[in-house]
Amino acid sequence: MTMRKSRAADLAVPSKTMEAWLKDRQAAQPKRMQKKRGRRSGFQIEWVKLPRRWIDRLRAANVGPATYQLALAVLVENFKLDQMAIKEIVLSERVTGLSPNARRKAIDSLVALKLIKVRRGLGRAVRVVDLYY
Repeated sequence: MTMRKSRAADLAVPSKTMEAWLKDRQAAQPKRMQKKRGRRSGFQIEWVKLPRRWIDRLRAANVGPATYQLALAVLVENFKLDQMAIKEIVLSERVTGLSPNARRKAIDSLVALKLIKVRRGLGRAVRVVDLYY
């Protein structure tokens, strides 16, 4: 057995062999599943019922426009809940269109008027637990 010095050309792998090795390697690795993005419902609301009790209490309390806007948003979301387009009523900024300060005051007003009951979680958006008609 004679040992000869190896040259770089002797160690080179033909390109077709390299491609086959890479294909085998990629096939052996599990493919990553892409996260499925939740699709938003295309459910559109054209009208919603405004209970007389809500009208009377809001008028008697002389509340601001943010509270009226939140009341209407709650009723719209409740209608979506009834139609099973959503799972729960979440009073987020996207749903209500109110700034955090105005939303907090409006929620407190609706709770004080005993129109809604809410559940608050630290660091989470306020959720409506019950509506009182």
